[in-house]
Amino acid sequence: MKNNTDTGSQEGVYTPEPRVYELGYLLMPSVNEGDLGNERDALVALITKHKGIVISEGQPALIDLAYEMTKVINNKKHTYTQAYFGWIKFDVTPDVVEALTEEVESGASLIRSIMIKTERENLLTSDQPYRLAKGVNEEYEDEEYEDDADESEEDESESSESTEAPAQSISDDLTKIEGIGPKIAELFNSKGIHTYADLSSSKVGDLRDYLADAGLSSHDPKTWSKQATLAKHGKWDELEQLQAELDGGKE
Repeated sequence: MKNNTDTGSQEGVYTPEPRVYELGYLLMPSVNEGDLGNERDALVALITKHKGIVISEGQPALIDLAYEMTKVINNKKHTYTQAYFGWIKFDVTPDVVEALTEEVESGASLIRSIMIKTERENLLTSDQPYRLAKGVNEEYEDEEYEDDADESEEDESESSESTEAPAQSISDDLTKIEGIGPKIAELFNSKGIHTYADLSSSKVGDLRDYLADAGLSSHDPKTWSKQATLAKHGKWDELEQLQAELDGGKE
């Protein structure tokens, strides 16, 4: 009897459907204007590397930042009050977005980026640059920046609070990191550390210096970067599991 099973069939195998994402990015103001196209091309290359298809984009333009941003380069902190802002909208499957985000954030000329799931209409061409400039760097799965979020199926499960205060926030709640209280959060804010992304990229040695200078050397920041990385990517279950293994933020 002939076996009718088609071994080449993909029936029953889940293949993620492409979704529309938008990448907003801030480049250092020190980038030569003649090199902005190369910076843009490098980001597009990362998108196409992950089989993404560009839909539309806004070329990098110089803007004033809502507050000073810092980036550590070769163990030296650099502060920025301006940046080149650009955006790229593209189709890609959700399973590659996390890896794509990490590759984008490793860019040498990048100050900050934000990746959001969106619709085909443009969203980052008006006030969105300033939301990015204020340091809002939510996980790409968040829907809170979608103007038409209430029309999408995914947003039916979102809290009604998701479209309110977060859009006006200029920093993340650093006290969600075990070991950090309001006093330390305020201290870090004064040092230019406003978001989980800022904290995750901070050197442990620098954090210890800040604490020591403020008379808080009894606190150990060794796990804070790891915690902040999980918070930055919205991995709250993994963060909770990690914190359950800590004692006051210490291993």
